[in-house]
Parts: sequence; structure tokens; C-alpha cells
Amino acid sequence: MTSTTEESKKEAEDELVAQASSWCASHGVLMGARDNETRQPMGDWLYEPAPFSLYPTPFSKKAFDQAYAMQRPFAHVVHAAAEDDEWLLEHAIVTAAQGDPDFTGKMVDLAKEVLAKGRTQNVVLGILRSDYMLHGTDMPLQVELNTIASSFGCLSSKISKMHKELVSTEDDGDAASLPDNHADEGIVKGLATALKEYQRQFPDSSSKKAVVVMVVQPGETNSCDQRDLEFLLLSKYNIKVKRMTLADLSACQYSNTTPNELSIGQEQVAGVVYFRAGYTPDDYPTDTEWKGRSIVEHSTAIKCPDVFYHTIGAKKVQQAMAVPGTLSKFTRDKEEEDLLRSSFAGLYALGEGDDQPIVDMALANPNDFVLKPQREGGGNNMYDDDLVDALTTLSYADRGAFILMQKILPPSSHGSLVRRGAIVYDGPVVCELGVFGISLREYGNANRILMDEVVGHILRAKSVTTDEGGVAAGYAFLSSPQLVNSF
Repeated sequence: MTSTTEESKKEAEDELVAQASSWCASHGVLMGARDNETRQPMGDWLYEPAPFSLYPTPFSKKAFDQAYAMQRPFAHVVHAAAEDDEWLLEHAIVTAAQGDPDFTGKMVDLAKEVLAKGRTQNVVLGILRSDYMLHGTDMPLQVELNTIASSFGCLSSKISKMHKELVSTEDDGDAASLPDNHADEGIVKGLATALKEYQRQFPDSSSKKAVVVMVVQPGETNSCDQRDLEFLLLSKYNIKVKRMTLADLSACQYSNTTPNELSIGQEQVAGVVYFRAGYTPDDYPTDTEWKGRSIVEHSTAIKCPDVFYHTIGAKKVQQAMAVPGTLSKFTRDKEEEDLLRSSFAGLYALGEGDDQPIVDMALANPNDFVLKPQREGGGNNMYDDDLVDALTTLSYADRGAFILMQKILPPSSHGSLVRRGAIVYDGPVVCELGVFGISLREYGNANRILMDEVVGHILRAKSVTTDEGGVAAGYAFLSSPQLVNSF
């Protein structure tokens, strides 16, 4: 390649970076600005374009279609397993609750408390996201099933639109290979449908206005993704959203007119409580935050999720679901069971029974496994030397807070990853696909399914040298899939 050709290519790419970065800024594909060195937030209202892939990322069409096909069966499994509180609380999650008493254990205690006092709301909303990586070229293996605070529905919808628009301007662009993505509209529809159900249940409960409460973290850096939902709810459904922290909720009281109806001030009650926080121990620094969570769980509000759906998303439950003979208890037929089971990577229990052969297997080949705690949000898993250190130092009981998972080995493709208006990585990348599904169902009434839809997706790209995958945590870049028949 001549120097002139190289210069022309560089100029064209610089122009594309400028165009894409401007598109993100003008369409609100933003996150809270962070200091380049410390990665700490620079202020509450300072924003920068979310990190993104300059080009869409190749992804197997066969695997994409299979991931979409699995979402509704997984939604059914989540609800059926959450409804089976004996299996969930007395079997599946026990070891993790004992090994992680200050978070998973407290969540289990709260679930048992709800059962002891009696559920005050039988309808539950799930904004679920099942994440996959390719093992080989077209086999999607499930990384995890997110049941709480499944994020980036709005920003990922916009990135899909950006890539479509940029590709369509190219002479040889193939916008038809980029699937439509309406995760934002689907999530908003789920929240609106849930609030409508609450209003149907309590038409004359009080003169107060039922709203959606969005539970957020103090100093949230992903507020634009959240605010988009807030503005869509208002513009499309005339529904107001009130942002509150768990500490804020701890000061709320129940209504005087309707038992357990959650009053949140200003003549408003919580019709739906949507958790975009509460998924990490960091969200519960004191008993005040646990009090806020408890007040919500015992209220009449429709939760997204309730404590049972939340617990289903634990890594330990993912592993327990993969035990032979378990999944069939929650699927509707053998075809669905086989479909879902095809996505299970190798999953192994720790801290129960004789786990020494599993520990020895991992220590012999640490590069083939991932050690996963009961945590969400990125940056928590252990690999390679860290995995070895943990397995050689943790006690038998403490190992119960983790599961061991087969490391998925996806194919790579070339990617150009952009942060703050510049390509910060240009080379081989791997990707992770998440599929969003909305489930609104009633406990104890299998026929009452108010919403069950697959609404969109997210694709995250990262360097092949990066193990973790969270965008908000700083490891991955928003992208969109370009569907291909083969790599």
C-alpha cells in the first residue's frame, strides 16, 4: 500500500470517527464523563460519548436467530423457578447464601420474610437480558441471565441506528445485514403495561397519582440510558417517573387508605418500582438501604424485579439450573428444554459435596475456566492466576460463594474501538450479544401472561485481551451485530 493510499484511508477513517462521535453526541449516546487516569466520575452533569465500535461487528446469523428464539422460553423458566420458592430458597441458592451471607444471604432472608408475611403483589415485571458469546463460529453459549438492572437498552438501540445510517452512506454498505433494534420501545412498553395493571388492581385506592419509581445509584454515570426511558414513558404514555435511591425509599411510608400502598410524597404512590440499582453489595452500605429494599418488597407496587426474580439471576442458580434433571421441571416441553440446554456452558458447583475433583480440574487447566461470584456489573470474575490464588486459599465454605464456569472461546474479527473521539484500539475483538425480553406475569395463575415479548438486543465488543465485558465498568464498547452466514 502506498503512503498516499494510507493517508487517504486514515483521512476517511478520521472523518468517520468525527461523524460517529458527533452522531452519538447529538442523539444522546452519552455516559457520565470520567477522568482519563483515575476513571472516576468528573461531575454529575458532565457527559461524553459512550465508548463504541466504529463499525458493526460480524456475528453469526444462525446464532443470533437462536438467541432470539431462546428468550421467551427463558422468560417462562425464570417465572416458573421464581414461583417454586422451595427449590429456589431451600435448594438452589443455599450454598451461595451461606458463602456470601452479607449479600446473597440477606436477599434470601428478605425473600423468606416476604413469604412469611404474604405477598402483597402477585404480578411481577421482568426486564430480562440473556447474554451470549459464540463458542466456535455459530454456537451461542449463555454467559449469564440478567434479571435486575438490565442496562443499555436505549443506548444500544441508538448504536444500531447509527451503524445503519453510516453503513447506508457507503457505496458498498450492506445495511440490510444489520437487524432492527427496538429494545428501548419494548422496555418502555413493559413498564407502561405494568403500571396499567397496577391501576386496574387499585382503581379507587386513593386520589394520589401512581407513577413509576426508578431506583438509581447515587452518582449514576449511566443516567442517559435511564433518562431516555423516563422521557419515552412521558412522551408515549404520559407516565411520570420518579428517580429515588434505596436510602430515599427507606424514608417512605405506606398509604393510610390502602394497606401496603407505597406513598412517595407529592400526592404520588409507587405503582411500579424499577430497579436500576440494588444488584451489588455496594448499593447497601448500611441497614438504611436494606430497609428501603424491604419496604418496596412488602409494598403493593409491581416490582421489576421482585426479590425472587432477582435471586433467579444469581450465578449459583444458573449453575443449579444446569444440573441434569432440573431444567425439565421449569420448561413447557422437551423441545424448549433441549433448546435452552444447548446454550449451557460447563457449570460446576463449589463448596458443596465433594468439590475437590472440580477444584483440581480448574487448577490443572486454569486458562479453561472462569471463577464467578454472585455479583453483577463487571469486574468481579476471576481468571488465570487470580483463579488459582482464590481456589488455593478459599475455605470450603467460602468457595460456596462462587461457581466455576467453562471459559467460552469466541471467534475474533477486526474492530476499531472509539472513546472520546479517538480510536483507542484497532485490532482483533470478540463480542457478547445480549437479548432483551419483557415478561409480565402473575404468580399462581399460569394463564395470566400480560406481556411476553422479545424486544431487542445489545452487542458489546472488546479487545481479545480483555476478559471482562461491562460497558459501564469500562471494559467493553457498544456495537451492533452485522449478521453473517460464516466468518
